[in-house]
Amino acid sequence: MEMKNLQKATSAEKRNELDELRNLVGSYSESADDNHVHLNLRGPDLTGDDAERAIDVLEEKTKYLPLKGNLTVMVDCDCGDLLDSSIKIKDSIRKQLIPLLYYVDLDLRRLSRVSVVLMIFGVLAMGTASLLSELSFNAYALHEILVIASWVFIWASVETFFFDRRRLKNKKHRLQRIYFADYVITDCQRENDYH
Repeated sequence: MEMKNLQKATSAEKRNELDELRNLVGSYSESADDNHVHLNLRGPDLTGDDAERAIDVLEEKTKYLPLKGNLTVMVDCDCGDLLDSSIKIKDSIRKQLIPLLYYVDLDLRRLSRVSVVLMIFGVLAMGTASLLSELSFNAYALHEILVIASWVFIWASVETFFFDRRRLKNKKHRLQRIYFADYVITDCQRENDYH
């Protein structure tokens, strides 16, 4: 009898925990739908490393948000002058985003060049295979190797151009979105005073 009561109590607790989790996920989804993300900082003066860590956190938190619409970053810190702190934090993060955007642009250009080179190799291999099939001597094995190689190069070119570039373009859009985000400082000290 005691065992059944214990099992009922345990299952009731699990249902309550599951309901609480659903409520938390629901409230988080409302915040995410508004394109708001929260960032916890120690103060308004960010070093380069602090700004890089903040960018990593913002990238991770905005990964699943739609790229459309403005982003608002709610910065939780115990800063004195909220307006001045907002400007300092925004400038520090923007300063660190510029090199990241530069390197993403370099990678995009590199992937475009690699894609073109792979496509050229693929077309050359296919052309060579076609020429070998027209010649009178029997080069069946070499012909098949060249056909397979041509398709491998062409597929690698297509994959690089359409899939790898898309991933980098999404990263660039996320970084640009963080760059142009609105930064709103919430003073943790003042909020704690009211509670």
